[in-house]
Amino acid sequence: MAERLVRVSRMTAIAAAALLLPGVVATGVAQEGVAVDRWLVSSPFPADSTGDPLDADYLAAPGEVAVLPDRGRTVSGADWTLVRRDSAATLDLEDRRGDVNGQVVVYAHAYLKAPADRTISLTWSGLGCTAVSAWLNGRSLAELGRPVPRSGDPLSPGVYQADVRIGFGYNTLLLEAASGDCPFGVSASLAPVAEGSLDGVRVQASRPYGDTRTGPSPWLIADREAGPEPILGWKEDALFGAAGVRLAAFAVTAIQGAKLKAKVGGEQVKREVEWLTPAEPETVLMPFAFTNLRRAVTRGEGLGLELDWNDGESKDMLRLDPVALLEAFHSSIRLLGWVGPTEVGRDPATGTGLERADSEAQAHPLAHLISLPTAAGTTLIGEWEIPGWLAGFTLRLEVDGAPGEYRLDSVAVEGEGVVLCTGCREGDRIQLVVLTGGEWRRFPGVSIVDAAPPTDVDADSAIRWLDLLDDNGSQKYREQAAAARSGQR
Repeated sequence: MAERLVRVSRMTAIAAAALLLPGVVATGVAQEGVAVDRWLVSSPFPADSTGDPLDADYLAAPGEVAVLPDRGRTVSGADWTLVRRDSAATLDLEDRRGDVNGQVVVYAHAYLKAPADRTISLTWSGLGCTAVSAWLNGRSLAELGRPVPRSGDPLSPGVYQADVRIGFGYNTLLLEAASGDCPFGVSASLAPVAEGSLDGVRVQASRPYGDTRTGPSPWLIADREAGPEPILGWKEDALFGAAGVRLAAFAVTAIQGAKLKAKVGGEQVKREVEWLTPAEPETVLMPFAFTNLRRAVTRGEGLGLELDWNDGESKDMLRLDPVALLEAFHSSIRLLGWVGPTEVGRDPATGTGLERADSEAQAHPLAHLISLPTAAGTTLIGEWEIPGWLAGFTLRLEVDGAPGEYRLDSVAVEGEGVVLCTGCREGDRIQLVVLTGGEWRRFPGVSIVDAAPPTDVDADSAIRWLDLLDDNGSQKYREQAAAARSGQR
């Protein structure tokens, strides 16, 4: 039993997203889902008891990434049996426990035949307390799969979903399942992401003749949920948010030099990603003015995205979550635009990480950022003008993760919770000087202390709250927030 050379840790929940359950498709797509209802199922293996049983490759060469089984044959050290469950996505593996004492691991393999390269939605899960991992065309989906909430036992392994790319011809789907002390089995299904994306796609268990796995031509898929990220930045007199585009490559080798162009509310952002390993997604932050993000989510608009890579391009409209933007407004809003003493009065040096440009000719306001300080003894100066969005609120300085000695308008301040201004007036200026006390994990921030964030909000109520914000003072928002806080609503 060979240990994996590289094994990505189990997927954990990240930013909240609207995910599709089996058979549920995007609005306007009438095509039904397809159950993966026929499998080649392996003989059982005693599970590795020294750690996570899914962290080991139990198959002999060529192993999980390249196994091509066939019914009634011994392949990669396992005996494979055809199991058909017509139109049923659930595969019961109870009879596969065999004579093995204790926990077992069983593989289930299917071939997906496609008449052309297609983007589809793949959903997989373990039954009961069955732990499960998945491979598509020999690529682990451990990082790509997004957890889908399901009712019932909160300790169950859960359901995972991913938009994936399959290629013309035959593609391979492999599930690895580890048994527990409850029903043992797996489930998998396909759903369309666009009109006709499942047309002609078929599930087959028996190994086909000829080329048995082709995979897609190089392709990029962006998660249909584009944030916004639950954080805002404040530079000079403007607030900025960030749409997080989660991008995944599907190809035999890495895709290099992928270009992104995103549009929100008339504002355009360009980014380039140097390297994308297939099935290992990367989230690309696309900074936009808070004004444009708010306008987009309150009008039900999305983020227009254009992708361009070698030999391919695509266009899509991604969803922006109003709940996430409302949460960002009540987050610790990052103070950006710090400079060193020698840089006052001129453009600060271009930093790293968040650097990016609107176009080839003009830099975005967030392009000029210093790098996070890595040690004590660095002096930084920053100045901010109260924007209309924050006028009327009381703002507090948040320095968690940014240790140092701070001075507010030349007056020394200490500790957490320093009030920067009460009933802040639009146009007033705040100046901070800090001598860093160690490595910074993040930039300092400010938070609103006199208006609690709304609770139990959904997309519709979040839009109503965001509509109340006003770049001339947000008076209606503050009144409604005060009423809600006192229980008068």
